[in-house]
Amino acid sequence: MTNKNRTTLYIGVTNDLCRRIYEHKNHLQKGSFTDRYNLEHCIYYEEFSNFNKAIQREKELKKWNRQKKEDLISKKNPEWKVLVTENGFIRENTPFSQQVKDLMNELGIPPAGRNDKSPESSNGGEVGSEAANLSSSLSTKNSHSERSEETIKYKDYSN
Repeated sequence: MTNKNRTTLYIGVTNDLCRRIYEHKNHLQKGSFTDRYNLEHCIYYEEFSNFNKAIQREKELKKWNRQKKEDLISKKNPEWKVLVTENGFIRENTPFSQQVKDLMNELGIPPAGRNDKSPESSNGGEVGSEAANLSSSLSTKNSHSERSEETIKYKDYSN
């Protein structure tokens, strides 16, 4: 978390990022560090499937100097834009076909082979075959998934 001028940084752990940002933005914990310094903007976050690992990472980051923290933020978010609000995750205006490809890549699902005989391929409709492949792959992958439900919940970037 940071303030509008990006002069102060705050590191914390939560199991509900949007709720926690709401609390910071509305200054619900009067007198707290985030209240005193108006830390209302989430410009960096990490996700963990295990809460103990999240706390361990928080302790590690809190020991870092300012420059090392800035470098970490800038690597993921070079413009230090707000990434998450109390209303959800902010996403770039990315075409649906690219979102499907990104999700498939993140889940480790290989791209589908194009079926040049399908009517979709003649009008650039690769989204249809990718979405169908994603759907069938997700149902297969979900039955074998080692990810916790909580981790998947945090990966939902839809509004």
